[in-house]
Parts: sequence; structure tokens; C-alpha cells
Amino acid sequence: MKNIIIFGGGFDPIHNGHMNMAINASKALNAEVFFVPARIAVWKSESIASPEQKIEMVELAIKEAGKEDVFHISDYEIKSNKETNYSIETVKYFKSLYPNDNLFLLIGTDQVNSFEKWKEAEEIAKLATIIFFPRPGYELNQENIDHFKMKQIEGDLIEENSSSIRELKSLRIPRSVADYIIDKELYFMPKIKSYMGEKRYRHSISVAKLAADIAVCNKKEDWWRYLRAGLLHDIAKEMPIMEQKVLMAELYPEYVGVPRQIHHQFLGEYLAKRDFGLEDAEEIEAIKYHTTGKANMSAVAKVIYASDKIEPTRGFDSSELINSIKVNIDYGFISVLSANREYFIEHNIEYDNPLTKECMEFYLGK
Repeated sequence: MKNIIIFGGGFDPIHNGHMNMAINASKALNAEVFFVPARIAVWKSESIASPEQKIEMVELAIKEAGKEDVFHISDYEIKSNKETNYSIETVKYFKSLYPNDNLFLLIGTDQVNSFEKWKEAEEIAKLATIIFFPRPGYELNQENIDHFKMKQIEGDLIEENSSSIRELKSLRIPRSVADYIIDKELYFMPKIKSYMGEKRYRHSISVAKLAADIAVCNKKEDWWRYLRAGLLHDIAKEMPIMEQKVLMAELYPEYVGVPRQIHHQFLGEYLAKRDFGLEDAEEIEAIKYHTTGKANMSAVAKVIYASDKIEPTRGFDSSELINSIKVNIDYGFISVLSANREYFIEHNIEYDNPLTKECMEFYLGK
């Protein structure tokens, strides 16, 4: 007799919170998990990703987690012709497939408190044990827990939601899913693309993916911050010149005198905060100084500065520099900075803006 966990949801997209719940529940119950993506979740009016894309993202997440042996995908709801799929129907479907096994239905903490409103809630609880994770500081409806004989699963809960990812407020998702979203231009990607032409857009993607790779190689668990900063670093690059002049005079008067081609880094900070709600201080710093650099840069800022200079589409062999910073961010950054200074010297380029001078002197000496 097996233990089978049914885990339904929009998965639009799947994120680290979903995977964490599935992994912990599977371990606690020694169970197989069936992800059941909804064509359109009962509580939503539409889905952003297509049904096929949802399935492909879940497949990627399972593979990345190395759980192909115990995690599976059911397309039961995806293939359903019904306008609305209720959990009772899904549970009955799994009962028909596994009549002699133990069924569990994994739900979110907020759904515990409203479970009595679900269609045929009593019947669901008879066919499957309802399981959930407690959320710190969240008051649960103990009456529902007792009445429906719900089982609490212990384990750390990762607070995440798909809407935050769709809006680029967060990117706490499996790396393979992040690459899929970028490549398929889902969610936030069309908005980013609207700020720039195709060449600049491809450059931004290349910078973002390289930055994330560097972070992963340096064992940075927050690689997604590097990815997001990379995606947004050039969003002001193609802003009309007159608009740049007006905003620079208004927002960054201290930098009006630096070469105009540098202005986009400051205005990129402005747009990232205004249009994408970016609040992370290190990502903001990375965008604001990605062209010039400055003294005492964060790891994120160093990686975005370097990735912008050495990403593969730049048209020269940057493999040695890329390998260097993948081994160590600090030493690799110095290598990129040194190479950049040598380029300036060889081509008689004056870097007379105060930020670049400050950066070069701070890290390389006079």
C-alpha cells in the first residue's frame, strides 16, 4: 500500500514554495507526489502560461530537484473539458486509479480556514487525508482542522506566491524555470522587452543569465537577485535623449556633467524602482553603477558590472575572464576591471568621470 499526495494548484508558475512543500510532505509521509496543474484555478479568472507551459515548467522543477522517481505530473485537470475543475472530482479520479492506496490532499495554509466552503468538502475528507503546513504567525481555524481530521506537516515553510514572480517582485523559482520564463517570454519579459530594441534585449538576457551562472558557481543561493538585476540593468539605455536630460537634471543633478552615455545607469535605477517596484538595495546599486563602477561595490554590483562587459555576445573571446569570475567573484572582478583599464589605455580613451576614476583607484590603485 502506497501513500499518494495530490498537490493541485495554478502553478503559474511553480516556485520554491511549491517545491519545498512537496519535498517536505513527501519525506514526512514517505509518499509519491502528483502535481496537478489547473487549466484555470477555481479562484482565478485566467492563467498567463498555457497549460502545456505549466506542465513543462513543473517538469523542469522536478528534474532540477532530482525527484523524478517520486514526483509526477497529472494532466487530469489540464485535459478536462469542464469550465471548472473542483478538487472533489480530482480526488475521485485518483481514488479510481489507486483504490487500495492512501490518498493525501496537500493544501495551502490559507485554504485550511475556508475548507468548509469547498464543494463536497465532507466527501473529500473521507476519500483523502487533508494535509497542510503551518505558517508562522498565521491563526488557523482549529475547528476545520478537527472536523475534517486534517494533518499538519512539520517543516520550514517558504513564503512565496506566483503573482510576485509574474510581476518580477521575486524570482525564488528553480533556475531552469527562470530560464524557461525568459526564453518563452512569459510574465514580466514582454514588459522588459518593451523598453529596448531586439539587440539590447538579447544583451540584457545574456548579462542576466551570465550573472546568475556566476552567482551559482560562487554558491550564492540568492542567484535570482543577480538575474533580476541583469535583466533590468539597461532598461533606460534607449530612453529618448530629451527625456533623459529632463530626468537627469531633476533626479541626478550631481551627474549631469558626466558623459551622456553613462546617464542610462542612473535612469535605469529610477525606472527599476518606479516601474518594477525594485526595492533591493544591492540590486539597485548594481543597476545604478553598472557602467562606471564605484568604490566598495557589493557582490551583486561587481557581477553585473563584469557581466555587462564580458557577456558572450560582446563579440570577443571573454572565456578566460568569465571562468575567472566564476571561480571567485572578487578576484574575477579585479581581472575584468584590469582588462577594462587596459582597453581604455590601448584605445586612448579617457575615463574622466569621477565614478570610474574612483572605482579604478579603489580596486586597482593609481
